[in-house]
Amino acid sequence: MPLLAPADRRILRELLVRGGSAEIGEIGAAVSLNSQAVQASLGTLQHSGIATPAGSVPGLRGTRWALTPHGFEVGPSLVGNDLAGVPEGLEAPKVADPAQGWGFPWRPPKTEAPLYADGLSRRARRVADRAVISAVGRPRERRRGGRAIAVILLLAATIGVGFVAVGALRVTEITISGITASSMLRPSELEGSVLEFTVSGGDLATAQMLLDGLPVSGVQRYEDRIVWQVPGLTEGFHEVTLDVNRRFFGIERAAISFTLDGTPPVVDLPEVHDPVPLGEPLVLAGPIEAGVSLQIGDQVLDTSTGSFSLTLAGPPGGPLAVRAADAAGNTTEFDIIVPIGYPHTTGVHVSAAAWDHDGLRSGIVDLIEQGRINTVQLDLKDESGYIGHRTSIPLARQVGSSKDLFDLRTAIDELHDMGVRVIGRIVAFRDPTLTRYAVSTGNLDWVLQTPDGRPLSNYNGFTNFNNDTVRKYNLDIAAEAAAAGIDDILWDYMRRPEGDLAGMGIPGWDGGDPSPIIVSFLAESGRMLREMQVFHGVSVFGISARRGQFIAQDIGAMSDHVDYVAPMVYPSHWGRGEYGVAHPEAQPYDITYASLADFQDVLAGTNTAVVPWLQDFSMRVNYGAAEVRAQIDAAADLGISDWLLWDPTVTYTTEGLPVS
Repeated sequence: MPLLAPADRRILRELLVRGGSAEIGEIGAAVSLNSQAVQASLGTLQHSGIATPAGSVPGLRGTRWALTPHGFEVGPSLVGNDLAGVPEGLEAPKVADPAQGWGFPWRPPKTEAPLYADGLSRRARRVADRAVISAVGRPRERRRGGRAIAVILLLAATIGVGFVAVGALRVTEITISGITASSMLRPSELEGSVLEFTVSGGDLATAQMLLDGLPVSGVQRYEDRIVWQVPGLTEGFHEVTLDVNRRFFGIERAAISFTLDGTPPVVDLPEVHDPVPLGEPLVLAGPIEAGVSLQIGDQVLDTSTGSFSLTLAGPPGGPLAVRAADAAGNTTEFDIIVPIGYPHTTGVHVSAAAWDHDGLRSGIVDLIEQGRINTVQLDLKDESGYIGHRTSIPLARQVGSSKDLFDLRTAIDELHDMGVRVIGRIVAFRDPTLTRYAVSTGNLDWVLQTPDGRPLSNYNGFTNFNNDTVRKYNLDIAAEAAAAGIDDILWDYMRRPEGDLAGMGIPGWDGGDPSPIIVSFLAESGRMLREMQVFHGVSVFGISARRGQFIAQDIGAMSDHVDYVAPMVYPSHWGRGEYGVAHPEAQPYDITYASLADFQDVLAGTNTAVVPWLQDFSMRVNYGAAEVRAQIDAAADLGISDWLLWDPTVTYTTEGLPVS
């Protein structure tokens, strides 16, 4: 066996001096060696059977080493006087036998101190005597007492460690603030918010924050708080966790989860519904994300099953508002337009005076009997402001506008008996009769005015479409006709006068384009007439497809509230060169085709019917059967089979009208 190196003997000697056991740090300090050198020497002593590790308590102290019984036996002989720097009071042994104890088999241990330890100092001898006695055994009763003490100490240590563990478990708490747990958030709501973890107990320095299982950056630590400013995240489910080391008792974890949703809910409905026949129910149904709140019109629908269904008695009189909102607050809003399936219409204009005239009425009856028309447009209130039929409307009786030429219900019944539909035309705001009455009674707010407050002279009087009395007067005429059995109400002069808007005063209006006022009137009348199961249309200028702002006719907005638009595309009203047509009045096919195509383009996607007014009267160019038929053919070539024919004298060119 090799002899011990000087460093090994110094460490062995230190173990003997300390009673056979010491920590690495204590040995290193005593012999002026670093822990690595001490560890190497102890390894040599362990290999030689002299020393062995005696265990340690992690986190409390270093590893403790102790001499084996063999080490106690041979140790004193191995630290003889050959080692310099022997501590004061420790004498080298007189007999040095380095080989003693290295052979095999070992001699049995003796109860007395070995003779070769006589050379030790008194203090060293006492230490060696105690070590040998401990190695070879003590009287039985003393061993039992030592074991009892060891058991008591071990039990106390265990209880102490238990108390420490329980204490650590009890005081480690983590609270979270800044985001509500399990919340649904829009990305814009989350980004920039601050998530804060407050830690009570545990090792905050070792705490680690994870987002969806991955470490996050930008974490700030303030004493007992960990703060994270949340960056922009992708939509979906997220979980943020914080792991805190509890020293000897594992990891304490706190977690918070939330869901990001920035996508508005999808409502599977078209913005323009297919036409629905008047009087038939309307069914709106489709899939939707479960739990999304959905309101259509004034109805709040159940979406808990992932679908919705709403049945209305008939198509509404205007746009239906749709609003959907999900748990995160994303919203979807739009209007549904439900057009009426407007019936095929081929008709002619008939004034109240003409219907009261036997000869003119007979001409209309002939057209019906020949199958050339299926509709009669009968004036209810004309350009003069006169109501041709007998009426019970109080204001009409006061104004003196009723001519009492015929009974409206009787006329409608006669025409229905002949198998034709009846459209009631109301000239709304061009009304000289009502204007005269308003001026005479001091109700100037009923009429449009000049900038200095005088009644506007256009058309001998133009009433104020922003005045409640004027609006109600016209609506009462429509309601009375609907109650009498009329099929349609067709509004005319649903506009402002031509000319510079700056030269017109509209009482109650704060200036600007008055188109919204006109649209609001159509919305009001549309709701009323839909409830009364009456079709609803509006006559408009031929230029209004692109230039309606000059007369307050917004065709797109109007189409939301009417079943059909009736553009007056009379060839005689177009200037030369319009739509590239050199002489529109002399080229009825070309100008009719071009102007109606423009209306179709403006109304594309609305499903609002186009029922044009065509010309059967002469101005600069004589109109006969060929010119009338050219206009009808132009409309038909665009897929428009509906039309109304205008002749102020109510004498129509029979040969120009096809038989259907």
